[in-house]
Amino acid sequence: MQVDHFDPPGNIDDFGGDANLKNLWTREMSGMFEDSVALVTQFLHIHNGGICQFYNPFTHGRTAPDLAPSLGDIPWNGFPKRFASTGPGHPTRFADAEPSRVTGQARLQDEYLEWHVNRNAAGKIVSIHFTCEAWDYFDFLAEHAPTKILQLYQTFINPAVTRADLFPGGSYNRLNKWNTALGAMHLTHSANNLGAEVFLAASATVRRQNQGVELTHSIPLIQCAGYGDDKRNSDPNIGIAVNNLARQGRMITLANPVGLYMSGFDGSGLTLNGQPAGGFFRVVRGSFPRALRAVYELPPAEGGAGHTVSDITIGGQALEFGGQLAERITMHLFGIASVAQDVHNSPVGCGPIPTAVAPAHAAPAAVAHTTRLLQARI
Repeated sequence: MQVDHFDPPGNIDDFGGDANLKNLWTREMSGMFEDSVALVTQFLHIHNGGICQFYNPFTHGRTAPDLAPSLGDIPWNGFPKRFASTGPGHPTRFADAEPSRVTGQARLQDEYLEWHVNRNAAGKIVSIHFTCEAWDYFDFLAEHAPTKILQLYQTFINPAVTRADLFPGGSYNRLNKWNTALGAMHLTHSANNLGAEVFLAASATVRRQNQGVELTHSIPLIQCAGYGDDKRNSDPNIGIAVNNLARQGRMITLANPVGLYMSGFDGSGLTLNGQPAGGFFRVVRGSFPRALRAVYELPPAEGGAGHTVSDITIGGQALEFGGQLAERITMHLFGIASVAQDVHNSPVGCGPIPTAVAPAHAAPAAVAHTTRLLQARI
């Protein structure tokens, strides 16, 4: 794949035709790729593992054929694995996955999907808002387009949001009250960012072996490589899918626009008064398969009749938590892999790739984004 720029996640037109913003975003994304390539290149050089199979499609794009896009579609479940049922007698811990939030407190949801439940005075659910928009994208908007970020909050969270709410003291606070206690504009968990996505994909291209045996299964691979958390749905799935392509000798990158997306929602079994209620799930920013934001709420006619989301049942069970719907959301990202299988790297031993570039091995075009990579999925 070869690109002449990077688009915003979901191809959303947040830049409004501003060529400078588009250029700045391309530079931002390219820097993430360059840093990741530099880190992997250095690691492979030290361990005699071969060449980096991950590349930046902007600075080192490839015009040779790639595999069909469907072969790079990597899915996972949006509900946090750490709170899922582990068997009989150990039910899913929905309440633990969404405790009451307070201002300044990040959510515990770590699968690149987070949600906020709005309740009325009686404690009944009025709406559930889902987001998979990375916080580093909003950091970018806050720095270069603060008016746009205020507009987004006022549109999707509350018209009452003020600039002072978002920029206390002049700097953007991603854990402001409207993105924690009162809503979910974008992701808050430290691991849920685009820099981590890029670095994870790059790290997973490194072939691994333990005691002379190459690792080809998701959990042993991630435990050996240390590129994420084996207690998540996302990291092991992303890692093994990328590593499978790397072991085939292919060159790999991420599709433009880079993002973590909702690809679909399973509304089967949701009912209200015996009638199907799966259609109340609406994508409100982006669209499947690159949905960035969605809301589950009743149509005005149902709300006017006195019903709430709490009257919904799922397979006969009452809807009490947002996580019951998060379980039905499929997340994914898009990888790109070359048709050619002409890379012949050797597996290396266990150990994470250090998130600091030694000057002797740094790629000449590397940009200073490594501080973001320090917040990768650990």
